[in-house]
Amino acid sequence: MNFIQQLRKNKQGFLLVDAIIGVLVVAIGLVALAALYTYGIGVMVSADRQEKAVQIAAEKIELLKAADGHSSSDIKEIVEYINKNENNKLFQDGIEYQINAQGGAASLGNSYPGEDDLYLVRVEVKWTDPQQQALDLQTYIRTKD
Repeated sequence: MNFIQQLRKNKQGFLLVDAIIGVLVVAIGLVALAALYTYGIGVMVSADRQEKAVQIAAEKIELLKAADGHSSSDIKEIVEYINKNENNKLFQDGIEYQINAQGGAASLGNSYPGEDDLYLVRVEVKWTDPQQQALDLQTYIRTKD
């Protein structure tokens, strides 16, 4: 009987230590979940801004595609219109998107390989989120010259 009482006396602080370890494990798990949640929100915001940049670039590409079947000089006029100071910046949700259009320049290749009546156009959208981001869309437009 003395032996059993001795064992019970030696185990008197274990319940408190078990509770402290359990609380510590739960706290570490909650901190990890909070960090994951914060990271997920940042990724969502970045994806939203990239989606807006895609929409802006697609809108400008559609504007350029409206000249499909026209002369390359008509396409150049639209490119110049897009690049004007009042047309090449867009503010959405506190972010400034800068738009740059190019078309038919020698650096772009000017035509689709094997097709002389296809005209390469490119729209680039840049924004800061907090680092500089850029998105580039390009397509070919059929011209009559």
